[in-house]
Amino acid sequence: MSRLQRPLFISIIIAIALYFGALFLGDYEATKQALANIPLVGWGVIIGLSLINYLLRYFRWDWYIRELSGIKIPFRRHFSYYLAGFALSTTPGKAGETIRSLYLIRHDVSYNQSISSFFVERFLDLLTIVLLSVLVAFQFEDYSVFVLITAVAIFAALPLLHSAWLMRLLKEFAGKSQKLSKPLTHLIELLRSSSVLLKNKVLYGGFIIGIVAWAAEGLGFWLVLEYLGQDVDVALAISIYGIAVLIGALSFLPGGLGSTEAVMGGLLIASGVDSSVAIAATLVCRIATLWFAVFIGLGVSGWLASIGLAPEFAKKN
Repeated sequence: MSRLQRPLFISIIIAIALYFGALFLGDYEATKQALANIPLVGWGVIIGLSLINYLLRYFRWDWYIRELSGIKIPFRRHFSYYLAGFALSTTPGKAGETIRSLYLIRHDVSYNQSISSFFVERFLDLLTIVLLSVLVAFQFEDYSVFVLITAVAIFAALPLLHSAWLMRLLKEFAGKSQKLSKPLTHLIELLRSSSVLLKNKVLYGGFIIGIVAWAAEGLGFWLVLEYLGQDVDVALAISIYGIAVLIGALSFLPGGLGSTEAVMGGLLIASGVDSSVAIAATLVCRIATLWFAVFIGLGVSGWLASIGLAPEFAKKN
């Protein structure tokens, strides 16, 4: 097993163990019944909404890569690289998805360009999900301060990423410390590349794509509740999904495991959903979003390796 494969399989084994543990510690019968209550057509629609999320985010990613590198990679090849990154979605902060850089380097897309694209993608996802969480902030007082602080922090960071003052400050620190010189130089290059994607039409276009993409998965969550006979307003369901994903992302737990489920289930119960049904709906939602993505990623990365396109390191950035 290679050094790239080892953390991948360890991460997935731990995550699957946690999920089976949650399944049997929770109401196993309710979860089994929930799975049976969703017809094949329903599963098709819910999975289809997840696929819409992945496809929209890929188009945004491809846009970012072309904007920074000027390189157009064939759709089938590039989409495969993007999906392969999902195999590492269960890493803290989804940082493992930067494995795409090791695929793209063979197309002369530098590490700086691909990691800058990843950074901006994650930043805009946070901004998008914060906005989708607004309804929860109004309806549940316990979450209002959290959503407000997160929103202020993200919006305040946006002009800071464009700040010439910050660049000068980082250059000064880099010049004064030999130990920090190299990492700070990389950080400066990352911020400079990222700033290109965080202004004008690229910023607004990426933001709109993010809203539609994440709202699609939130809609899938609402459909799960509908199939389980729960009368939850669609806007509230999307907002509950949004804040659960947000807290999972900010927890930096692998794939948000545990934190996302706890918030999602807790808010459903607070909304009047029976606890056993809330647990079942949460697990079904995560199967159709997180785990669906992980297994697609595993399949595509295995296929890429089989045709001689395993991720590779390059000597030069």
